[in-house]
Amino acid sequence: MEKLKTKEEVSCGAMLYTIEGNRISVLLLEQDNEYYKRTGSEAKKVVIDIGPSGHNEKNEAYEETARREIYEETGLKGLDIDKGFRFDLKYEFDATDDNGENVHIMKTRKYWCARLPEGYEKLIRISPEHKRYFLEPIDKAIKMKELEDSKKEALESLKAYITKVKRR
Repeated sequence: MEKLKTKEEVSCGAMLYTIEGNRISVLLLEQDNEYYKRTGSEAKKVVIDIGPSGHNEKNEAYEETARREIYEETGLKGLDIDKGFRFDLKYEFDATDDNGENVHIMKTRKYWCARLPEGYEKLIRISPEHKRYFLEPIDKAIKMKELEDSKKEALESLKAYITKVKRR
């Protein structure tokens, strides 16, 4: 069995939310399997993102990456990113890099959070990598079968943070 070269990658983004009364809701994005050229059983999977995120570019600060990705994936600008919250989601997978070489990727996805502005529905323009966006009560989102446990853990952390901050 071939020993794969290991490559570390960082992505940055934000979980976007609203609060109405005591109800916290999060913006979720459904990936477009055609955009990602998924085939076979992967093409039938529903993949839900817990917020816009993407690769950190060379010489780009992590927060800059998060802001750029929010804009690229939702069209939203100028959101107030809450630097008091961050959740690092870590996972690994094997892939083929741009040079056609098989590599083992160790990925860290850094999530901050930001509250959606009033009237966000009229401002959102999702990117081609997603089929749709939807707002889901956070407790319902945490129970979604389409979400991996690590994403559920991130949402649990967001809920705990918002609940704590709201009590101040």
